[in-house]
Amino acid sequence: MNFIFKNKGETQAAYQAEVPVGIKSKAALLEALFVVLRFPDYFGGNWDALDECIRDLSWLPKGDVVLHHNDLPMPDDHVSLSTYLVILEDAVDKWRAAGDRELFVVFPPKAEGVVRSLLADARPDPNRSGC
Repeated sequence: MNFIFKNKGETQAAYQAEVPVGIKSKAALLEALFVVLRFPDYFGGNWDALDECIRDLSWLPKGDVVLHHNDLPMPDDHVSLSTYLVILEDAVDKWRAAGDRELFVVFPPKAEGVVRSLLADARPDPNRSGC
């Protein structure tokens, strides 16, 4: 699991971004990320644009980045939430492999079960038989 499940303030980094609570839609989430992660004006406001920008972050100060969530966005839209979580997980992996900075994605401890379940459904185990 590439995410951290802690309360706010327990993870430090050069740049800290906080996703507002109560986000109900994809559009609201992407707008919030545009603001808190200071995405460039060319950000397209869709999943592909999020994937591209969160793997870049060259406009932020040097050093690690924390993206903190106080709750799960889009709690009633598991399809969009799953897509968001996969994009974040891939970005965390990319930054870790690159070695020049890390992206830490933090959710509250109470969200861990839902996050794990959605990611397991989004990325089935290739070693498990489908029969």
